[in-house]
Amino acid sequence: MKDVLILIVLLTSIFSPAQFKVADSLAQAGKYQLAIEEYKKIPDSEFKLAKAYVLLGDVYAALATYEKGFQKDSISTTPRFEYGRLALRNNDPVTAFGMFDELIEEVPDNASYRYYLGQALVDLSNDAGAISAFAKAVSLNKSYRAARIEWIKLLIKNRKFNDAINTAQPALELYPNDIKINSLIAQAYLGAKRYDKAIEHFELLFELGNDTDFNRKNLAWSYFNDQQWQLAIDNYNIYNRDYEDKNSLIYFIMSKAYLQLEKFVEAQDHIEQSIQFKTPELHQEYLQLATVYVRMGDYKNAFYATKKAKNEKPEDDIIGYQYAIAADQYFADKEEKLSYYEEFIEQYPTSRYQEMANARAKDLRKEIFLSAKK
Repeated sequence: MKDVLILIVLLTSIFSPAQFKVADSLAQAGKYQLAIEEYKKIPDSEFKLAKAYVLLGDVYAALATYEKGFQKDSISTTPRFEYGRLALRNNDPVTAFGMFDELIEEVPDNASYRYYLGQALVDLSNDAGAISAFAKAVSLNKSYRAARIEWIKLLIKNRKFNDAINTAQPALELYPNDIKINSLIAQAYLGAKRYDKAIEHFELLFELGNDTDFNRKNLAWSYFNDQQWQLAIDNYNIYNRDYEDKNSLIYFIMSKAYLQLEKFVEAQDHIEQSIQFKTPELHQEYLQLATVYVRMGDYKNAFYATKKAKNEKPEDDIIGYQYAIAADQYFADKEEKLSYYEEFIEQYPTSRYQEMANARAKDLRKEIFLSAKK
């Protein structure tokens, strides 16, 4: 009997590596379902099986499999790190935070653990904690670009513009043509009202081919505030030509610039155009109409009435959120519904309705994922 047990152990030790080789090859070839079936036959293969589930896109199976693996091995750092990142992807920042916090206790000088802890804290709306985590990640790895970018973004969000500038500058010393860092430092200089420096970085962005409506409008605004009237006008003219030619506010600013240059005919012409484009705001009327349609159960017309209200006052986050709700009520397709919440989240990053929009978006993503599994 003893000899039989020894033989079984020997056979297991011989065949498991071969089985792993087959399963690994299937996974590398993108045949994830076949790889999963092979991993299931091999003892103590939970962590590799979990990774195959991740590659297949079955997040819930992957999480459950990692948890089974932790019952046998709760020490290995790589599976715990992968589990934390997966929880973060699955909109579970509480679990992710707990895992990364635990890993940091064990390995305090790991920059990646700090970065992902910061990501979890962002999702938990703890900006101060996230700023600290990203800063620590960068202190541990000066070239950690992703951590530095998230750090700068949070500093700008919290109106700590000088801190954002000081954080961005070391990265530009390493990579002076980094488009993302230049964009962020330009925004920070703009927020700090250091318009001459904002101009420097916005101009560089155009040299690097990053010609966007945001950059053009803010470059023109920086020139205006730096009292470089003609350059402000020139850039606003480009903006009008390439992006939007009926913005009342821009014509108003251009009129003021022409007035500073004592070009009175142009100043008059632009203020008249500003008045022409300044249409009466009808957003409240359209919202009232949408309310009537909702009460009638006509969600299609309610959606289009809300859309008109948003077009009337696109900067209003309340209307933006009502527009997402109207789309949610009108459209049957969940991905279509989700797109409107994602649009809101992107357009109004500081809105008080962000939490509710994110919660609904999370629910829709879960429903879409579960539907895809059936």
